[in-house]
Amino acid sequence: MKTITLFSVLALSTSIVFSQNYQIDAPEKWISIRSEHIKMGGIAPDGSSIEVNNFYMLRNGIPIIPIMGEFHYSRYPANQWEQEILKIKAGGINVVATYVFWNLHEEIEGEWNWTGNRNLRQFIRICQRYGMDVIVRIGPFAHGEIRSGGLPDWLFTKNIDVRSNDAEYLTYTNKLYKEIANQLEGLYYQDGGPIIGCQIENEHQHSAAPWAICYKGETAIDYTAASYDKGITKFGVSVQEAKIKRAELGNEHMRTLLDMAKKAGINTPLYTTTGWGNAAIIPGEAIPVTAGYTYATWVPRNQKSEFCLFKNLWQEPDYSPVRYNPTDYPSASAEMGVGIQIGYAIRPVCTAEAAEALMVRTLGGGSNIIGYYMYHGGSTPRMQNNGDFLSDQPVGLPKISYDFQAPLGEFGLENVQYRPLRILHYFLNHFGNRLAPMQPVMPTNVGTLMPDNRDELRYAARMNSAGEGFLFLVNSQDHDSLRHDLTNLRITINLPKEHLTIPEGNGFTLPKNTSVILPFNFQMDGALLKYATAQPLMVIDDHGTPHYFFSVPNGMSPAYAFDPTTIKGKARFTGIQPGFQSTFCVKLRGGKSIKVTTLSHEQALNASCIEGKLLVTKASVLAKGDGRVKLLQLGNSVFDYVLYPSRQGFKPVKVAVDTVPTEAKVVESVPWRTEVTFNADASNTPQVNEYFLKVHYIGDLALAFIDNKLVHDHFWQGKPWLIGLNRYAEKMAAGKPMGFYFRPLRANAPFLEDLEASLLPDFSSGPVLEIKKCVIVPEYTTTVVLSSY
Repeated sequence: MKTITLFSVLALSTSIVFSQNYQIDAPEKWISIRSEHIKMGGIAPDGSSIEVNNFYMLRNGIPIIPIMGEFHYSRYPANQWEQEILKIKAGGINVVATYVFWNLHEEIEGEWNWTGNRNLRQFIRICQRYGMDVIVRIGPFAHGEIRSGGLPDWLFTKNIDVRSNDAEYLTYTNKLYKEIANQLEGLYYQDGGPIIGCQIENEHQHSAAPWAICYKGETAIDYTAASYDKGITKFGVSVQEAKIKRAELGNEHMRTLLDMAKKAGINTPLYTTTGWGNAAIIPGEAIPVTAGYTYATWVPRNQKSEFCLFKNLWQEPDYSPVRYNPTDYPSASAEMGVGIQIGYAIRPVCTAEAAEALMVRTLGGGSNIIGYYMYHGGSTPRMQNNGDFLSDQPVGLPKISYDFQAPLGEFGLENVQYRPLRILHYFLNHFGNRLAPMQPVMPTNVGTLMPDNRDELRYAARMNSAGEGFLFLVNSQDHDSLRHDLTNLRITINLPKEHLTIPEGNGFTLPKNTSVILPFNFQMDGALLKYATAQPLMVIDDHGTPHYFFSVPNGMSPAYAFDPTTIKGKARFTGIQPGFQSTFCVKLRGGKSIKVTTLSHEQALNASCIEGKLLVTKASVLAKGDGRVKLLQLGNSVFDYVLYPSRQGFKPVKVAVDTVPTEAKVVESVPWRTEVTFNADASNTPQVNEYFLKVHYIGDLALAFIDNKLVHDHFWQGKPWLIGLNRYAEKMAAGKPMGFYFRPLRANAPFLEDLEASLLPDFSSGPVLEIKKCVIVPEYTTTVVLSSY
């Protein structure tokens, strides 16, 4: 409910200030938690446990909200896995999900390859070393924008009905599962290992991939689906409008695959299946997971998504209808597309604001398991047998690049979503145990708001019967650059025992293109925070005193209101300027105290929690848990950071490493082609973690070659092309130049409307190709020893 109330008349102006009053009511009936219908869970050798009920997961009896990040081991060099897993962990992710692509491991029937960047076992061991749980997605069908959805080419030669209970198909699948089980032996949760889950198949009776062998102009593309599913399978994630005529066969196939996996030895506490779009599931024995893509390339171009609008996702999953009772399972939004894989004809640019809105909306809607596809991009390898490309070529994807505009990109660099999402992840890491049991509550406007609406507040709440909870607010929308600040907002929460209005007095501003989570009746070690117009970030032990850190978006004023019966002295804190200097102390009735600091938005973006300390730095952070922190910084050899608590307090520390001279030598440059040489080996410059080649150009696309072999490709989106050189260092050090082929950009290119007009060149003289410069950018590194502070 929303009302507009005259708040005050300005004495020196004719302007009238209105407050926009919104309301939300506590539910009349609270959720009944039950688990008797769910046959999942497990116990580790040390006695720790995983449980699942119909609303949330528990670890050792404590509610949790797992945060999953997809990272494909086979799409990244094995000698860099450790570094990238540490980056993923530093982003607040605690579960790594990864596909096992069948066609990468059995290119030739009967010949299995689990070496190099196909070494699944080694990848999982590294995850285990750094305390990262793992969910293995075993197929047999994966999709994943890879050739034939991961099904090997040699299946073409068999007279079988793929993705069905065809006996011969199951025989081949059983061999796959046994091979995977051999790789995973001893690494399961019940063995003390990190593997807590397994996904069976993918998007069964919902989506398929085109078989790799098809030709331009074909009107009936052959999809990788069972014969009885032809005509109803989708290419991308979407609502299923068609009736699935043989749903019982899909359910039977999923059940068969689960039984085969268990018999092969793949036994995990959790199993998952695709839940969206009426896909086939396994009732009671696998959690159905859902998805959401704000920049989907398979919907009409520039269409505003509904994924920045709130709804009760526990009761009504995205891409409904679904083939299960949603309230029987936790809402698992496990494939959140904060990025997207671009294709030749469509190249949307994903924004951080849309990613943040998607996830605040998803958590506010009741999701208690979240995950990202992709969280870390990569490069699709070639087939080792014949050198052919393994990317999904029939739909016009890059041959190699699988950056996906993910929070961590193809070469491990942060994309724009990484840090805003990290703020949310730290909130969940520190306070998710409180949020998980809280019921989602929607206001009355959720049924009427549309993506084009810029004037009404998008909001929801999660709360429990004791009146504790969080407000979730969104003022962002994908594909919309014309939003405005929402000002003078006041929200009344009608709880069982009180009517709580946030804030008291004047309303607050929710700036455009921002999203935020506000607490109410928030317990802080004995002090009851009635509300704050700031988002909880983390709590650390500050020499025995709990120190709570909050953050606010730029343009939003933090205020805190404590219950005066729980503290001594001042209960209202307003007029706060965010920053390190904002710290205030609240004395408790029992004689103890807590500290509260409100970080600015920039400080929060740069904040990490490392071994119980707050580390604020613009550098990327890698921590092995050994008391040392490795910092990485592209192009800047001077590191600034704040480590708290420490002897310096909030005083910044500056560390400079020696700069290195870099020069990319252009040995040949003719129209459309360029060759560059550079010794990319960083072993002689320990202050450099990796060298990157930055190619400034305007064109349609570019291809990179070494030793007459295509090693990378790039579809232009208006930004420079950054190439990490560690994986090519050996050949470049041997004098092999990196050669490039560029294709001019034409005025009728189909993707131009995806880009900002300011990025487009002048086409008045015809097609445009500008190769501006190639520069080498070092990624500098230094180490911070926490014990020295």
